[in-house]
Amino acid sequence: MKRFHVAAVQMKCRKGNVDWNLEHSVDLIEQAAKRRPDLICFPESVLDGYACGDARPARSASGKEARTIARLAAERRVWIAWGLAEKLNGGAVANTVLVFDRDGRLRLRYRKSHLCREAKEHLAYRAGRSLPVVAIEGVPVGVMICFDRHFPEVARTLRLQGARLILHPTATDWFKPDPGSLNTAMMRTRAYENGCYILSVNQANYGGGSALFGPWGRVLACGGPGEEIFHWSIDWDAPKRIPKNHFDLVRTRRPDLYGRISRRD
Repeated sequence: MKRFHVAAVQMKCRKGNVDWNLEHSVDLIEQAAKRRPDLICFPESVLDGYACGDARPARSASGKEARTIARLAAERRVWIAWGLAEKLNGGAVANTVLVFDRDGRLRLRYRKSHLCREAKEHLAYRAGRSLPVVAIEGVPVGVMICFDRHFPEVARTLRLQGARLILHPTATDWFKPDPGSLNTAMMRTRAYENGCYILSVNQANYGGGSALFGPWGRVLACGGPGEEIFHWSIDWDAPKRIPKNHFDLVRTRRPDLYGRISRRD
């Protein structure tokens, strides 16, 4: 299978400025598309600039802003994962990633399912209720957003649905490039324990450090702190080549022992 070319857009956003953020998204898509990637992935909530708690910049997933991104996906023949504060019925807001295919069709909508209370996200957003997966160029891909990474059940559930790549748009200062950080250890573990790739794409406003984590727990690529477009390659055959002293943990798990994980008590 051919290598998969991803463009990670470490975008700088303006909080609450929908018009500027949309125009800048368009410009960055045009730049990234010149190298003909298979997928362009943006950080978390780029349309509103992660204006958590301010519902004014929220927009519909079928609104003119999302239609603009869909049109570009079709014109440039590229998959695009792009985030916004999604305006829902009744005035509620979700922290959402939309994935458009090469024809501009909306193929996946993921609403952030784990909301960070310390950041008061539980007051700003309605939590998502599903963990969807979509086949991109024949390869299953899932999405988790920012705080979702703290819960191993999210990545594991996506992997059990077949995901070989998990997109992880984020807006957090945890991703400043630091090989010794808790965040790096966490993301390496998520990739290793599921034998899959994880692509974390952070806003430049929060220090960047976007990274590609490999299926055997390695940091395969890491970006700097500023706004930049990173072009990285994924080798789908790599998970088949198990390094010495590494293990296929998905195959040897014991779900009959884990019932308590799904209970709230």
